[in-house]
Amino acid sequence: MDPNQAKKDVVLVVDDTPDNITLITQILKNECRIKAATGGQKALAIARSENPPDLILLDIMMPDMDGHEVCRQLKADPRTAEIPVIFLTARADVEDEKIGFSLGAVDYITKPISPTLVLARVKTQLLLKSAREYLKEKNVFLESTFSRYVSSRVLDQLKTTPLADFLRMERREVSILFSDMRGFTTVGAQLPPEQIQELVNSALEKMVNCVDVLDGNVNKFLGDGLMAIFGAPLRQEDHAWRAITAAVMMQKAHKSWIEERKAQNKPAISLGIGIATGIVVVGNIGTPSRMEYTVLGHIVNLASRLCHVAEGGGIITIPATWDQALNLDPGHRKALADMNCSSVSLGKKSFRHIDVPLEVLSVNYG
Repeated sequence: MDPNQAKKDVVLVVDDTPDNITLITQILKNECRIKAATGGQKALAIARSENPPDLILLDIMMPDMDGHEVCRQLKADPRTAEIPVIFLTARADVEDEKIGFSLGAVDYITKPISPTLVLARVKTQLLLKSAREYLKEKNVFLESTFSRYVSSRVLDQLKTTPLADFLRMERREVSILFSDMRGFTTVGAQLPPEQIQELVNSALEKMVNCVDVLDGNVNKFLGDGLMAIFGAPLRQEDHAWRAITAAVMMQKAHKSWIEERKAQNKPAISLGIGIATGIVVVGNIGTPSRMEYTVLGHIVNLASRLCHVAEGGGIITIPATWDQALNLDPGHRKALADMNCSSVSLGKKSFRHIDVPLEVLSVNYG
């Protein structure tokens, strides 16, 4: 077969009159590869084959099985349901068109046919099919990729978020969480690459699970830790409580992880967590070919600094985060109490690139 022909879309022409098939073949031969069937049963067999057509031009009035029944069976079969069908018929009343569209046809062309019209409508439907397949593939890719960063519940809600809203940069109050394993550089220098990878991945899996439970967004992996956002891309009024709760769950899960690894004589190191709440700019930044959803602002830097000063097993935050987590909802206050959470002021501390000393809190948990 001519390589150029192999690249062309395939159109199945179904008509019990061979002259009609010949005419349509002449009209479309420069644009498509043509398969033909003179009856409904043969048309269904071709459509269900390993190489189905990209489009079907289907006559309605045929002796063995009319076009309506062929279309009905095509749309009922998952293997053929997505193949677009254009009816070709001499019956041109409105009621016939309504029946055709109700069965799932994408267009309706009446006989005697206009070559220009047939060519234009076939090209349009093939372009639309190609666009649908492209979007479907992109959707699958985006879901499989983005689902690695957010929980399934967040992903489900994002599907209903208008694209313009999702891409828009805006100011928003969020809570940022940074986690980092203490002494990783020293331990990592003593391990082969395979053990480093296993150590990091097994620890990150626990961290990500805790973020997912609270519907946070794992925005970045940072070697032996991560950065998570609560309150974006989805708005969450209780983002501070979610961040604190995720941090407590993370530390408890990490403690169990350490105990399990020590029992297996595997290396394990403790975790420090920092959380800050405040106004950031959130949205997509980058170039037309590559973009990244992220947050910008001094709160991000502050959360990172808090993480750096947290001791192994510790959670360090600021009064704004703790107060909001505690006071926004009575149910949240009770939930924190049930986890034996409390805070202790560590006084004011100075941080690099932050002008004034800030009060920081240590979050204690059961």
